Formats: sequence, C-alpha cells, structure tokens
Amino acid sequence: MDVSSVMNRAIALTGEYGWVVQVFGVVLATLIVGAVVRRAVRHLVERAHTTHNLIDDALSSALQGPSRGLVWVVGLAAAAYIAGAQTEAVIFDALPAMRNVGVVGMLTWFLLRFAKGYEEFYIAGQQARGELTDLTFVRAVGKLSRASISITAALVALQTFGISIAGLLAFGGMGGIAVGLAAQDLLANVFGGVTIYLDRPFSVGDWIRSPDREIEGTVEHIGWRRTAIRTFDKRPLYVPN
Repeated sequence: MDVSSVMNRAIALTGEYGWVVQVFGVVLATLIVGAVVRRAVRHLVERAHTTHNLIDDALSSALQGPSRGLVWVVGLAAAAYIAGAQTEAVIFDALPAMRNVGVVGMLTWFLLRFAKGYEEFYIAGQQARGELTDLTFVRAVGKLSRASISITAALVALQTFGISIAGLLAFGGMGGIAVGLAAQDLLANVFGGVTIYLDRPFSVGDWIRSPDREIEGTVEHIGWRRTAIRTFDKRPLYVPN
C-alpha cells in the first residue's frame, strides 16, 4: 500500500468520524475554560477578603462552585449537540430542556450560596463588633430567602420541562387538603416556627422556663419544626414549635 492510498484512507476516516474529533475538542476546551474560571474565581475571593464589603465576600465565595458547574453544563451540552446531530438518537431530543434545567440549577446553587454566605458574613461581622442584637431575626430572613429561591427554581424547572405551573398549582390546592390532614402536627410545628420568628417571644441565647412541660434551659437554635434548648446539665432538649 503506497503513501497516497494511506493518506486518502485517513482523510476518509476523518470525514466520517470528524464529529468525534469535534466532541473531543469541545470537552478539552471545557476543561481548559473550567480551570481558568477556577483560578479567576479563587483570585477574586482573595481580593474580596481584603475589603470590608460583605457583598463582594459573599458574591465571590458563592461563585466558586456554580461558575465551574455552569462551564461544564454549557460545554457538555455543546458536545452532546454535536453527537446528537450525527447520531440522531432520540435521547438527544431532550437536550435543550436538560441544558436549561442545568443552567437554572447552577443559578439556584449560586443564589443559595450567596444568601447563606451573606448571612454568615453578616453575623460574623456584627458579632465581632458587638452590634448583633437579634440573631433569630437574621436567621429567619435567611431561611425565608433560601426557601423562596428554592421554590421559584423548582417552578421554573417544571415549566422548562413543559409541565404547566397553573395546572400543578390547581392540583396542589386539592392535594394540599389531603396532605394537611395527614400532617397536621408537622404543619402546626411549621406555623409555630413562623409565629416564633414573627412575634419573637424569645431569641437564641435566652433562658426560658416552662414548668408545666418541664422545659428549662438556654435556647441554642430555632428551626422551622423544633427549637433546640440546652439544659443546665448540658443535655440537649428538642421541643416542637
């Protein structure tokens, strides 16, 4: 076999399987861009820690994971699009919806990390200056914001998959009655937790006492469903809200 025939064969194979080379190139480019983004975000975090602004600290810290995840979502979606155009497999028909859900997931992850990070940085800064007056209120606002972000992201993801939110909410109204009857105690505790956050009869760090229920100690944490109390003998006590 002469050299010209070998070259012609190689060119034919390249034309037939050129999409494999394209997919490899896209994945390689995704790896490189991901590494660059990771170094850039790490440098941004280091620069943000030198300032006294809480927003840039929380923003840069929140970017660390979701930024690389977004690069991988876009890169893998591009590689899958090339493969789907060549193979024409049915599974690739769901690629646009999966890509959009991946982007929504990364954005949601970023917002949740930002909300949590800002809460922690704010509490740490206020405690360092001795200016934090109501830790319970700060925690409540943080939990409400993260719950709102999660619910909104779930509704957007469902809409991306073609599920009607209006129909889902209508069905949820009927199903909510059955769920409410089956989980009366759980819902009562959750609403009790909301009442504690709004009325604030006590806060984290307060000493409370209820002789009729044999409750006495220091409040360590107020959750949505229960409150954690540390008794004088250092024993944890969990009381439903």
